[in-house]
Amino acid sequence: HNSEPSLCTCFAMAALVEINDHAVGVPACLVGKPLEPFLAGFLEGGFRQEIRSFVEGNAASFLVVCTDGSYPLAWTDLHREYRELFDRQLTSVVQEEGFSREDFREYCEELRQAAAGLDAEAPLPGASGVRVAEFWDFVRSLTASEDFDRFLSIMFGAAALLHNHTLHAGGVNEFPVGQQQSPQEVEVQVTVPAGVASGEPMAVEYLGHQFHLLVPEGCIPGSTFRALLALPAGVPAAA
Repeated sequence: HNSEPSLCTCFAMAALVEINDHAVGVPACLVGKPLEPFLAGFLEGGFRQEIRSFVEGNAASFLVVCTDGSYPLAWTDLHREYRELFDRQLTSVVQEEGFSREDFREYCEELRQAAAGLDAEAPLPGASGVRVAEFWDFVRSLTASEDFDRFLSIMFGAAALLHNHTLHAGGVNEFPVGQQQSPQEVEVQVTVPAGVASGEPMAVEYLGHQFHLLVPEGCIPGSTFRALLALPAGVPAAA
């Protein structure tokens, strides 16, 4: 199994090329009719709702202050579960429609070329009823199943929305890390890492952003203190 990349990995590699290169003006090729059932298998309401429920249901787990540049092990476990959702769906669609791995790779490339340079609201050539924006949303979600950093980006976005929703729901604090002070500020609980003494600087990460703090007097490694973080504009109010 290790010698051949998974089907999701093949698609993710092609998708990353498009996302990172920002290709413009690539001639759009017509995606063949056999692709439609494949794409429909991922865009069908049931699977999209399953992904949405997973992201929203686990968003609170990403409202965590990280120190030492490390992330909770639970995040790795959640990424594995997220990847398995796509693997199961992809295996089901491929088997149901009779695709081979080579067919899949070719379709990935055709999709990428067909969507390149097109307006977000334009229909995706060869995929009736699918807009280019919907296709790229699908690409981002699928790519995140193989790329941990992109997975974190999706989950931090969902966590930021949860943050914002809680702020506008009457101020009831449901977060494990503190009580929000304003739409751009959050009070968090920070654990002093080993090797850092009171009065010394330390860096923390929250919602994918880094903050630099001074450890209060009297704090020792392993103890906690509360700090007010000024979130970058737009983080809690992400659309």
